[in-house]
Amino acid sequence: MKQRVIAFTGISGVGKTTFLRKFGELLAFQHVTGGSLIAAAKTSVTNGRDDLRYSDLDENQHLLIEGFAMARDANAEIIIMDGHVVIDDGERLTKISSDVFKALDVMALVHLEADPTRIAENRAKDTARSRPSYDPMRLRHHQDMSRQHALSIAEQLRIGFYIATHDDVAHLAALLGPTPTD
Repeated sequence: MKQRVIAFTGISGVGKTTFLRKFGELLAFQHVTGGSLIAAAKTSVTNGRDDLRYSDLDENQHLLIEGFAMARDANAEIIIMDGHVVIDDGERLTKISSDVFKALDVMALVHLEADPTRIAENRAKDTARSRPSYDPMRLRHHQDMSRQHALSIAEQLRIGFYIATHDDVAHLAALLGPTPTD
């Protein structure tokens, strides 16, 4: 069995956790998040998980790779790494290098998208998280940039690329489920 690592991306507030919860009802997989991988690899985290976006990006990406190696379940057929391809530090959007996804041995990249108004509402309702509050126009720009960069990473690595919405849970499970050669 070849383990399949899938990067599940989208901007903050798009609903990745909600999507993956429903997805998990249809397909077994190990779910890891970029923020928790970084935090797990960091020897001393003084800030919360959301504050990691303000830390040194190169260090965080190294920690993400290290944390993934520590958390990876060798028995899982599918590992979904829930994270971002573009980091918003409140001042600018920074693209994550395709080298990070190559180091994780990602075989497909899924970009979850939603209406920017819904994303703004999700962010406003989620008081447990500390995220910048933006209007839908700015969120649309962020989502467009994230999609373009995700596609660029997939092309560089020559891996599958899929755009998903919240209506695509069953379709994506069928697409990514066990292959006949497993």
